[in-house]
Amino acid sequence: MKKIQLVFFLFTSLLVLPVQAQELENSQSVTEQVLRELNRERTLLSQSLDYRIREIDSKISNLDESIKNSNSASEKVEKLLERVKYLEERQEEIDKNTISVYKYNYSSAVLNLASMEREIKPLNLFNTSREFYSTLDRVSNPMHHEGYQEWFGTFKDYMKEEKEDDAKLAALDHILNVTGDLTKGTPFTGMFAGSLFDGISMFINSLNRRDRELKKESMEMLKLTTTVAQFTHDKDLIETEWVAINKSLEELKELQNKALKENLQDILGVDVKEFEEKFTNETDAKKRTQYILDISKIAENKIVEERNKNPENWKQAYHDQMLAVQNLKIRFGSITFRILENLNKYEKLIEKYKNDKYLKDEMVQLELKLDMVRNSFESTFNPQEYIKASNEMYIVE
Repeated sequence: MKKIQLVFFLFTSLLVLPVQAQELENSQSVTEQVLRELNRERTLLSQSLDYRIREIDSKISNLDESIKNSNSASEKVEKLLERVKYLEERQEEIDKNTISVYKYNYSSAVLNLASMEREIKPLNLFNTSREFYSTLDRVSNPMHHEGYQEWFGTFKDYMKEEKEDDAKLAALDHILNVTGDLTKGTPFTGMFAGSLFDGISMFINSLNRRDRELKKESMEMLKLTTTVAQFTHDKDLIETEWVAINKSLEELKELQNKALKENLQDILGVDVKEFEEKFTNETDAKKRTQYILDISKIAENKIVEERNKNPENWKQAYHDQMLAVQNLKIRFGSITFRILENLNKYEKLIEKYKNDKYLKDEMVQLELKLDMVRNSFESTFNPQEYIKASNEMYIVE
């Protein structure tokens, strides 16, 4: 059960119940709405700046023509000084555009970083996925197959009678007493499965001709036991990947928390607890939208302040943070892609056993539930779209 629990832990970090899926969708809507508003402001400012620059360029051209045609030295000096003034105004307009672009891009970085909080924080698992992993667990336990539990009682009676004279049966009885029998979810792999095979084989060989029906049934149960053991082994190979995925997710969460603190607290001077209250945990989309717009205004003021203090290298700190956030989002998209790939491995597992006479009915149920899990996941996270959006999250100056 440990590996199944690990799968549950991973997916509780990523998949949501319908209500929580709606909350995530609302979070994405807030992100889109804020970015649209910021981009609208930036576009209007950019259009105004473009018009102003064209106007200044026209004045500079007129001055150049006037200077060229003037014969008065004092007039030329006067017009040259006026030209310098217009060039300075032009540079100021260009700087305003640069600040506008950085405001949008940096606000986008902070907003996307904050939104990741809702994307990767632990959430409840979809009901359908509970059913899927519950069904996987049932298939991995032969006790859930028709007739097995009653037959297993007969086998246990044989084992108790013969264990005093046979070390293998004594060892098997000991394992059952220590770990609990199959009805309690004992992992059906490794040493336990091997001991069970040996015990059942001995039981079959002990039966005489008068026990022909029991012997026939026992041989079927041995085949079933072997098939279930192999299915469990194949399933466990898939589930080992969840360990690595879960580790990557935890590392991403730590990096996201670190980046959020650096940007909110260290750069913008925003209290992290206040941010959690007014954005992360706020359910009113309008309030969350307005709050993040207020944050973007703080970002704009900080950018202007930094530019005035450090006109040569003011961009570097913001550029580094924007790049770090973009890398985190791409990394998160890669993790969701790995999850989808691992889900697809279950499809191959089902295909492998779908015609097996002992497991084919369970495979039909598994396939239906897997489709529900995968569709639910893809409707919440589209790895390719997420990575594409992450690569395109900033505008070029």
